[in-house]
Amino acid sequence: MPSAALFLWGWHVSRKDESLMRATETTPAAEVGKLPPGSLVEVKGRLRCAEPLTGELSKASCAHFAASIERDYETLEYDPGCKSAYRVRRTACEFAETAHVAFEIEDASGRATVAPEGAVIEGVEAVDRQERAEDRAAVSIGEDVTLCRRYKEVHLPLDAEIYVLGVVGPDGRIGAPPPSRKDQRFLISVKPEEARSAELGTKGKWMLGAGIVCLVGAAVSLGSASWLTLTNLHQVDPPREVLQGESLW
Repeated sequence: MPSAALFLWGWHVSRKDESLMRATETTPAAEVGKLPPGSLVEVKGRLRCAEPLTGELSKASCAHFAASIERDYETLEYDPGCKSAYRVRRTACEFAETAHVAFEIEDASGRATVAPEGAVIEGVEAVDRQERAEDRAAVSIGEDVTLCRRYKEVHLPLDAEIYVLGVVGPDGRIGAPPPSRKDQRFLISVKPEEARSAELGTKGKWMLGAGIVCLVGAAVSLGSASWLTLTNLHQVDPPREVLQGESLW
C-alpha cells in the first residue's frame, strides 16, 4: 500500500508539472523585469554568466555544479551465533558539494537575471567515471578494502541553451516561489520544453500504471487473507459433549 501511494503521488506531481509547463506562455527575457512580483514566467534562451564557477571535478566553467565521490568497499564482519566471518559490501559518500551563482538568460529580446537558489536543476552530465582499486588484499575483521570509487558531476555549462520556469521576485530576478505557493515551480533545465514535457508525460503514465498494479496487488492480498480467515473459521467444528466411556476415535 505505501508503494502504491508513492507511485500515485509521483504521477500526480508529474501531471501537475506537465500541465503547468503547457499552461505558461513564454515571456521575452527583456520583459521579465517589467512584470509584477509573483508572476510565473517561462523563459527560453542561452545561459550567460560574467563570474562563473569552476566545477569541482570537471574543472570547467559553469553557473552551477553538483559533484560527488562515492566509494564501494567490502568489510569483514563476524557472526557470533554462527561463529564465522562473512564479507559485506557497502557504499559510502566521501565527498559531495553543490554550488551555484546568479546568471542571465538571453534571447532575441535581451536578458533576464536568474537567482538559482531553491531551483530544481537539470544540467549536463560533465563527469561520470569509475576507478577500480588495484589492491584487493584480504583484511581483518572490522577493517575494509576499497573496491572502486565513482566520480560524478552535473553542471550548467556556459552558453548552453536552457529552459527556466520560475517566479519574478521583488528585485525583478527569476527565482523560487514563496513556500505557500504549492501550485508554482522553479525549474532550470538544459532540456527543451517539448522534450521535458514528453518525458513528464511518459513518467506519469509509468507511475500511474505501477500505482494501479500495486493497488490491485494489495487488494488481492487483503481479499485472499480475509477469505482464508473466514474459511478457516467456518471449517472449525463446534465442540461436542463427550459421554463417559465414549471414544473420540
